[in-house]
Amino acid sequence: MALLSNANLTIIMDKLARWCSESAGDTEFNNAFNAGMQLANTDVWSSMSTLILGLDDLDQEADLLPAARVLTEVPPVPPTGFLISVASVSAFLNGLDKHYKAFGYASLDAYLSAINGATPTLRAHGFFRRYLGKISAKNSFIPNDLTLGTFTASGATAGTFAHATKIDKTQYAGAKLVTKNNGVLTGTTGVSVTVTKLDGTTVVLTNSIATLTDGHETNLSDTTLSFIDATAVAVTGATSGDKIDIVAKTDRSIASA
Repeated sequence: MALLSNANLTIIMDKLARWCSESAGDTEFNNAFNAGMQLANTDVWSSMSTLILGLDDLDQEADLLPAARVLTEVPPVPPTGFLISVASVSAFLNGLDKHYKAFGYASLDAYLSAINGATPTLRAHGFFRRYLGKISAKNSFIPNDLTLGTFTASGATAGTFAHATKIDKTQYAGAKLVTKNNGVLTGTTGVSVTVTKLDGTTVVLTNSIATLTDGHETNLSDTTLSFIDATAVAVTGATSGDKIDIVAKTDRSIASA
C-alpha cells in the first residue's frame, strides 16, 4: 500500500469541509443559504422572547425569560466538531487516521503537523476543524479572505490605519497577506506594513502597488503563510483619499470540492 498522495488528501479534506458547511447551512460558505442554525437563530429567538414577555404570568416569565434573553442576545452556534457524532462520518475519519498510522504517524493531524513543520505545505480548510474537530489549529487555514484593516491616505506619506480584526490563532494557522485596492488608486504607491507572525514576532513587509484598479491585490515582500495580523501601515507616493486594505488570504476555495 502506498501513502495517500497530498493531492488526493487535499480533495478528501475539502470534500469533507464542504459537506460540513452545507450540512450546517454555514453562510460563511455561501451567504445565500436559507437553512441552518444561523437562519434558525434569526427566525426564532427574538420572536420567542416576545412571546414570553406576552404570557401575562409573572411566574412563567420568571422561569423562561432569562434563558430566552440569553438565546436572543448570544445566539447558539454549533459546538466545535459536532458533526463527528455522525457515526458514518466518524468511521471515515477513523479510516484516515488508520491509513496514516500504517506509515508511522499517530493520526491524520500528526501527518499534517509533520509536513507543515518548517513551511506550511498542506492545511485543512477551517470548516473541517469547525465541524469535525480532529485537526489542530496549526493545520487549519481561514475559511475566507479576511480584511485585517484599511489604510486611508491623507497625503503622499500620511494617513490612518483602521485595524479591523486579526486571525484567531486558537482556530487557524497564519496566512499570506496582500494589499488590496479599496477603490481606484490615483498613482503608484509604496507600502510598508508592520505585521505579526503566528509565533508573535513582528516584521515589516513592503510592496509597490502599480496596478491601480479597484480590487487589485498585490503581494507583499514575504508570501509565506505565516502571518496573523497587521498593526501599522506607512506609504509613499499616495494621494489623499486613496484606500488600501490589508487582507489575509485563504489557502483555497472549497466551492467546487
